[in-house]
Amino acid sequence: MIVRRLLAALAATCTVVAGAAAVVPEPAGATAPAAATAPQAVTRTVIGHSVRGRPIRAFYRGDPGATHVLVVLGQMHGDEKAGPATARWLKKHLTPKPGTGIWVVPTMNPDGDARRTRTNARGVDLNRNWPTSGWSDARRGTRYWGGPRPASEPETRAMMAFLRKVMPDYIASIHQPLRGIGRSGRDVRWEKRLARNLHLPRRHFGVGNPSGTISPTLTGWYDSTLGRHGVATTIEYGARTSLRFRTKVAGRGIARAARVR
Repeated sequence: MIVRRLLAALAATCTVVAGAAAVVPEPAGATAPAAATAPQAVTRTVIGHSVRGRPIRAFYRGDPGATHVLVVLGQMHGDEKAGPATARWLKKHLTPKPGTGIWVVPTMNPDGDARRTRTNARGVDLNRNWPTSGWSDARRGTRYWGGPRPASEPETRAMMAFLRKVMPDYIASIHQPLRGIGRSGRDVRWEKRLARNLHLPRRHFGVGNPSGTISPTLTGWYDSTLGRHGVATTIEYGARTSLRFRTKVAGRGIARAARVR
C-alpha cells in the first residue's frame, strides 16, 4: 500500500521526532506483531526545515495500509492562528475509519508562526511561492511577495516533496480571515460537504495572478500538477473563531467531508 511504503520512506529519509514510531506505529514495549494491530497510533516525522532551521513536522494517524488519505495543513501564514488548533485536535482525537488515514501538518511556516508574521523569515508569502504559470516576483517588500523565484523557499520545497510522496485524495489548506470554502469546481461534492459541515459559504479566492495562469498557491500547484490523484481546497476561517469551532467542529467537519471519519 502507498501509505505503508510512504511511512517506510519517510522513516528512512526524514528526521524522526524523538520518541516517534518508525514505519508502523508501535506502542512502547510492544512486540513487532503487536504493532500490526495498532494502526491508530500516531507516527511523527520531520518533512523539512524552515529558513531558520526549525522543523516542519507531520503526523500520521490511521491505517498503515490506507488507500484513502486526507492531508490537513493547519498554517501557511504565521499570523493565522486558528488552523493549527484544528490540526492539533485532529492529531490528538481523530480515529480514522478502516482503510483511511490522515496526515496533519500543524504549520509549514514555523518561523512565521514564532514571529506572528504572514511571511517566512525571508519575507516571502509561502502561498505565492509555488511553481505555476501564475508565479510572479512582483510586490517585493510586501506581505504578498512570491519570492525571488518559484519554489525558492525551503518550506515550499519540503511541502512539495511531501505531497508528491503522499499524493492524497484530499488536501485541506486552512487560512484566515476570509471565511469561506475555496470554489474551484474540481470536486463540487467535496466543497459542498465542507461548506455544510463548517457552516461556511463556497467562494472564489483569487491571488491576483494574470488571467489564464494558474494560481501560485499550494492548491493551484497541486491541482495542476498532481490533480489526477486528488484535490486541494482552501478553507478560510473568519477573523475570530470560537474554541469549539476551531477544534471539534472544524476537525470533525473536515474529516467527515473527506470521508475518513
